[in-house]
Amino acid sequence: MTRLLFITPKIDERHDDLAFASLWARAFSDAGYAVTVVCTAKGETGLTLPVLSLGGEHGAPRWLQVLRFWRILLTTPHDRAFVHMTPRWLFAGCWFWWLKRIPCYLWFTHYTNTLSLKVGSRVAKRMFAATKECLPHYDGNPKKVVTGHGIDTTFWDLPELSETEREPATQLLAVHRISRSKRLEIVLKALALLPPEYRLTHYGRPQDPRFDPTYQQEIESLIGTLGLRDRVELKGSIPMRNLRSVYPRYRVFINMVPQTIDKTVLEAMYSGLTPVMTRGQADAIGYPDAPADDTPEAVAAYIRGMSLMPRDQVRKIVDDGHSLKSLIDKMSVYIQPGT
Repeated sequence: MTRLLFITPKIDERHDDLAFASLWARAFSDAGYAVTVVCTAKGETGLTLPVLSLGGEHGAPRWLQVLRFWRILLTTPHDRAFVHMTPRWLFAGCWFWWLKRIPCYLWFTHYTNTLSLKVGSRVAKRMFAATKECLPHYDGNPKKVVTGHGIDTTFWDLPELSETEREPATQLLAVHRISRSKRLEIVLKALALLPPEYRLTHYGRPQDPRFDPTYQQEIESLIGTLGLRDRVELKGSIPMRNLRSVYPRYRVFINMVPQTIDKTVLEAMYSGLTPVMTRGQADAIGYPDAPADDTPEAVAAYIRGMSLMPRDQVRKIVDDGHSLKSLIDKMSVYIQPGT
């Protein structure tokens, strides 16, 4: 059995953004790997796998985390290393994996090319990305492998509520952190162009203390400027498990992330919601329809004229191309043989 070191920022099943990391670790185990999890910080978890924390939950400084990480590399036997979303740990471990000839892999869905990524990419066997727009600096490099995204369809296999238990289609739902990359301002400007019966409920919070609080202030100001205070409800953070009771109550999910696949769109689709998303994201997911462009006018016009897609059809799109099991299988083609 292949011994896999699964390295991720956080294991905490109450976290509102990163709780899904536990599902990934479990999926690798279900796929036949002997998994040891290494996380920067550890919170609540039901994992029965070994979970080794670097002490971030106790405020351990970066230098101490690195020393603990190296100790784990030296003392934990493993045949493969999978770095989940954190190029800095790829950078910190690449010297060891290069010396020991242990194949290492990265999952990264972003666009930046940090020094950690530049150095670590020289050792990594493959760098997996959800869409071709991710990791743009490595276009044409055979190490970059576009896999699509994946969600745990067992976790999100929720019962369908009755018609009377669901919100009307004019009640839009958005779930994502309050960050400029999510482009919530487009949603708000589109909402202002729609009749007053249209409303928005948003779950999520600022997470990057460097940039997100400023963006949140801009969003709150925009809500006031557009006269939407009675039509927008910012609910704040919510643990991932609690979303299982939120998604089924709605019919329409909106997300204006450009090009890359936002996992909450897949979660909402599997819960039976009809998505409103950018053309780039729709193409990446394989969804057949989207607004003509990303302008508020086009988004508003699309919402006015849209029809709800049957639950079984939106779920089939996720089942066919974006389940976590299928994603692990795609990556295992490279990880198992160490290529």
